[in-house]
Amino acid sequence: MDLERIGRRLFQMAGVISFVVIAVLSVLPGADRPHVFSSGNVEHVLAYAGAAFFASSLPTLRGWRVVLLLSAASLLFEGIQILIPGRGPGLDNWIASTLGAIVGLALGRAFVTVARTTLAIVSR
Repeated sequence: MDLERIGRRLFQMAGVISFVVIAVLSVLPGADRPHVFSSGNVEHVLAYAGAAFFASSLPTLRGWRVVLLLSAASLLFEGIQILIPGRGPGLDNWIASTLGAIVGLALGRAFVTVARTTLAIVSR
């Protein structure tokens, strides 16, 4: 198995794991959810950027599909939070999540381009 294929598989696994972690953290009651930053919006941007960065390598989520999926998932999770004690939906959280997904997609594309170029130079 070549190095590019191994890297792609690792990225794909990280993308799926990132999404599962976001889903679990999104439905935890408010008292049980850990906070890393003082702003929930910063957490949203970083979490969704990371998920999009890795998930952008999934064959079915190429391009803007990853942003659409993550944005829709964020909207769903925000809606579900109406039913969860200590949580509440926020339009600002959904916007932060969607912006994070866009940033993650852009960074993922840039990383793949640099990695492929580097591998091509090294393999000469």
